[in-house]
Amino acid sequence: MESPEDALRQAQAAEVEGDLIQAESLLRAASKRWKREPEFKMRHARVLRAIGQERKALKVYRAVLKAHPQRADAAMGAAQTATSLNKLKLAESLWSRALSVGVQADVATEGLCRTIWTRGRKEESWERAKVAFVQGGSSSRILHDFLRECAPIIGTSVPEIDLLETGQLDTDFTPIESRRELNLKPVTFSGDSVEAMAGMSATDLSAPANQEVTELLGLNETRPQVDMSALQGDSKPVETAIEAEIPEDLLDFD
Repeated sequence: MESPEDALRQAQAAEVEGDLIQAESLLRAASKRWKREPEFKMRHARVLRAIGQERKALKVYRAVLKAHPQRADAAMGAAQTATSLNKLKLAESLWSRALSVGVQADVATEGLCRTIWTRGRKEESWERAKVAFVQGGSSSRILHDFLRECAPIIGTSVPEIDLLETGQLDTDFTPIESRRELNLKPVTFSGDSVEAMAGMSATDLSAPANQEVTELLGLNETRPQVDMSALQGDSKPVETAIEAEIPEDLLDFD
């Protein structure tokens, strides 16, 4: 391993191939060689958890937190590992820290409330989760699922989730067919039926909607046409001369 990049590349290749023991060995050596690079320790802790060495993983996560107190991923990893090891008092402290350093609020709150619940403080756990759920716009699926787990034991109802905020509206619906799209089945009428006496047939009922509307509004009636024959043919204009009658005395200049 000539450089940190080479070490990361080799460790990642070992993980991809499924050789976690080799990956753990490479990351452990890299963590000791490049002590100021927290990425090696974070990867090392994750691999340790994957091979079942959670106590060592927790120790590595806490070492990263000591050197980098604001690392949210280290706080999250440490809290999850402590919970898995059933170190509930430590887990509660680590979940609170994770919440304070910017871990996703509903994830950290659910982890904290679940730890408090397991420690026997059920009412406190319920109230914390409920307040966080409501303050978050009643949209967190994670907190809502936790509240649903606790509700039967607490003996109370669960606040409703706001589906508009979650963006998970139920889109499974059947479109309603319009009058134009309905396919009417052919029918026949008996001789003494009202339809038969009115002169209606099955064809009339299955007529297209636009035809029905047209007939209803009387738009099919034949409109009288203007006789244009007078304007056709070779007709010559009639010239008329209009002579004005002029009094004779107006023409007398004598």
